[in-house]
Amino acid sequence: MPDRQRLTQTLMELIRIDSPTGEEDAIDAHLSNLLANLGAVVRHDDYGNLVATLAGSDGSASQPPVMLSAHMDTVEPGRGIKPILDPDGETLRSDGTTILGGDCKAGLAIVVEGLTSAVEAGTPRRPVQVVFSRAEEGGLNGARNLDFSLVHAETGIVFDGEGPVSRICVGAPAQNIVQANITGVAAHAGLEPENGVSALLVAANILTRLPLGRIDEETTSNIGLLQGGLKRNIVPEHAYLDGELRSRNQAKLDNYTAEFERAFDQVASMYPLASIDLNIWSQYRAYSVSQDHPSLTLISRCVDASGLTPSTETTGGGSDANVFFEHGIAALPVGIGVRDFHTTRETANLSEIFDGARVCEALVAAE
Repeated sequence: MPDRQRLTQTLMELIRIDSPTGEEDAIDAHLSNLLANLGAVVRHDDYGNLVATLAGSDGSASQPPVMLSAHMDTVEPGRGIKPILDPDGETLRSDGTTILGGDCKAGLAIVVEGLTSAVEAGTPRRPVQVVFSRAEEGGLNGARNLDFSLVHAETGIVFDGEGPVSRICVGAPAQNIVQANITGVAAHAGLEPENGVSALLVAANILTRLPLGRIDEETTSNIGLLQGGLKRNIVPEHAYLDGELRSRNQAKLDNYTAEFERAFDQVASMYPLASIDLNIWSQYRAYSVSQDHPSLTLISRCVDASGLTPSTETTGGGSDANVFFEHGIAALPVGIGVRDFHTTRETANLSEIFDGARVCEALVAAE
């Protein structure tokens, strides 16, 4: 049985280690030491992702390994975090000036405590591969650069979901990145504006033609950044658009991507003196599993064994799981007891995190 006091201490230690994206060395060293002390063989790939292998015990050593995964980085503002425990003894939050970092420190703590408890119990357990990725936030870059030759698991859990561990994510969208550089013609806005071509006006015309926001129940799109111009008295020569398309349906994603491309082409024809350099590419692919999928069956059984009721849902967000599925690893995300990811209102529920450690230990236990 996991130790709640130890779990809480581990979580607080992890939260206090700054690990914004690109600065994961300190937390990596801490986690590597914890896993090595459990008897795991700890390795790192060229990108710096942590891959630790813990052999099975007794007759379970011949079973295929399961993956336990979480990511080491956090979003900003995430430096000098001061975790505060509410008087109820259940809820962790920051002092309000930073995020808490429960995303994904709670996931890391769950894996460490689940494994620690399993090793201490001395009961048969199956082989495990721990994958703690870097640079998950903002692009799943650690997972996309993971050396998959180090990973032999074909099933597992990604501890990186919102809410309780009983929430199992069975479907997530693909994402296409949309970026465009627009070059117009600069001119003095007071003396000769008619000789200029405003790159911002070109961008505005593009925006009016794009399907944006919630398109349907499984498809969204957004232009999240528009930059351009130098000064108020210069017709802006340059503009930059940065956005995305997401859908759990690949055909829809392809169709709306084509619609985006047509909109850019239409506007380009309206401004022959301007140029538009559009780049759209796949960031990650969608995944979806049926209700009888072996990974879902396994995780649901572990949730049941912990006295919880499993529930399934789909999401509009991506995670390392999307990349793992592309490489044949059916590792489903589950909740980690955290709410309000990426905000200074973020909280972590210690009872739900403890439940996560119990489910993690149940997964490790040999069948």
